[in-house]
Amino acid sequence: MKNRLLVCLCLSFVMALVFSGCETTSSGATDVTGQMRTPLTEWDVDVYQNPPGLLDWVLDMEIPTSFEQVATLESSATTQSSSQAALDQKTTQIVTDLKKRAARMGANAIVLKAVNMTEEIVEHQSSGYERVRYPDGTIREVEAPIRISYRRVYKVTISADSVFLDWDNVWTGEANIAK
Repeated sequence: MKNRLLVCLCLSFVMALVFSGCETTSSGATDVTGQMRTPLTEWDVDVYQNPPGLLDWVLDMEIPTSFEQVATLESSATTQSSSQAALDQKTTQIVTDLKKRAARMGANAIVLKAVNMTEEIVEHQSSGYERVRYPDGTIREVEAPIRISYRRVYKVTISADSVFLDWDNVWTGEANIAK
C-alpha cells in the first residue's frame, strides 16, 4: 500500500512537471570583466541597446560615451507559444533577470547587444501506471507504455554588457572611474 501511494505521489509530481514545464527561464552566464561595486537594486539599472531597436518595448536612449564594463551577461528562456505577447513576456523576464544580476555587481546600466529567437522541436517521453478494468470487474494498475510526443519550443536568448556609468563624466568622454 505504501509503495502504491509513493508511486501515485511520484507520478503526480512528474505529471505536474510535465504540464507546468512548458516555459522556463534560466539564469544564463555571467563573465565578470571589471570592478564590482556596492550592490544596487534592479530599479537603479538603466537599459540601453546597441544596435538600437533590438527590442521594440525598450526605449532607444543614446549610450553615454564613457563607461566601464563590469561583466558580460547572457540569459535565455523558453516558451511553447509563438504569440508576440508570450515572446515579449519572456524578453521582459530576461531583461529583468539581467538587470538584477547587473545590480548585484554594482553596475548601474546594461547594454543589450543581441536578441536571438530560435525554434526547436523537443521530444517528451511519459510513462507510468494507469487503471484498467478487467472482464471479471476488477480494476488493476498496470504499467503504461512509454508515450512520445513532440512539441515546438521557442527559445529567446539575450546577450548584454553590464556597465558602470560615472554620471559626472558620461557625456564628456573623460573617464574618471576609480581603478
